Amino acid sequence: MNPSSQRTVEQRVEQLRSRLVAANLTGMLIVEEHNRRYISGFTGSTGWVLVTRSDALLITDGRYWDRVTHESPSYTLVRVTRDYDTSLREVLASLAGRVGFEGDTVTVNQFERVLKPMEHIAWVPADGLLRELRMVKSDEELAAIRRAAHLTDEAMARVPEMLRPGMTEADLAWALEKYMREHGAEGLAFPIIVAFGENSALPHAEPGERRLKQDMALCIDMGARVDGYCADLTRSFWYGPHPPEAYLRAWEAVRAALTAALVSAVPGVSGREVDAAARDTLGVYGLADAFLHSVGHGVGLAIHEYPRLSRRAFDVLEARHVITVEPGVYLSGQWGIRLEELLIVWDNGPEVVSRAPLWRVVV
Repeated sequence: MNPSSQRTVEQRVEQLRSRLVAANLTGMLIVEEHNRRYISGFTGSTGWVLVTRSDALLITDGRYWDRVTHESPSYTLVRVTRDYDTSLREVLASLAGRVGFEGDTVTVNQFERVLKPMEHIAWVPADGLLRELRMVKSDEELAAIRRAAHLTDEAMARVPEMLRPGMTEADLAWALEKYMREHGAEGLAFPIIVAFGENSALPHAEPGERRLKQDMALCIDMGARVDGYCADLTRSFWYGPHPPEAYLRAWEAVRAALTAALVSAVPGVSGREVDAAARDTLGVYGLADAFLHSVGHGVGLAIHEYPRLSRRAFDVLEARHVITVEPGVYLSGQWGIRLEELLIVWDNGPEVVSRAPLWRVVV
């Protein structure tokens, strides 16, 4: 079943309406692409959604009118025939009271140009309403994420047979993307990271022309997108028969940190506590200062969404949250190691969705 089926959309709209009542809001205006798709099923690149206590409107231009009919049949289509500003003003003219909007998405220019002149409306930043809904995944959403993760695992498992001395980082990135697209991915969850040698010490390295040779570190971070939902997976290993002892020790430290964080990811635990579990474990190995980013993030329609998992994250995990755990160690000018798993939080413990092999050395 498509995670954005008609019945699912109608249920989400009713859930949002319940939150509007609780927040004393007349309605909510939505433009962020993932929020828009989540609440309406609409996959077009441009459009505004307005959900009130009694209506659900989708405002878009002629490129997408037929798509709205197929993807969002329970919504009233507002046809943009001149420009979006005019259509928005016409829709908002009949609205009054406190109306929520996405304070993290609407630009200052949009607010000043279109929303602020609507003096009969009190605009209230209400990003949290959809954020709370999107964090708890339905069975259909979890099934889509599992499909994306399975495809990502399959691609990663083929890395050893893809590797050949002399290939570039870009070569390997393309081989992985090609495999996932040919086997069912509608696209990538994010641009693939492939880093050879010293480049692996860059947490967000971009694949380039650096060539593979014997005895160098590799880091690969990638994810397929299936039915709109993302996967995320990272593997790091030494390519060649002579891995340095320091690399092997650091790899074991990162794996220990990964395990500690995974075990800690249960309902009632904060993102800060999961981060601390990984960071404290790396500290035992004297490598905490080489861990340069947060331990993970939520995953869904967007590759980075709530809940957050970092030293400053107080988001509390609940059953059906989907998160990554990805501790890393980065030694500038030498190499970097990151190991990442995708998991679902359940009351009886985490379900690790990732199944790709964890290599330490590939010869």
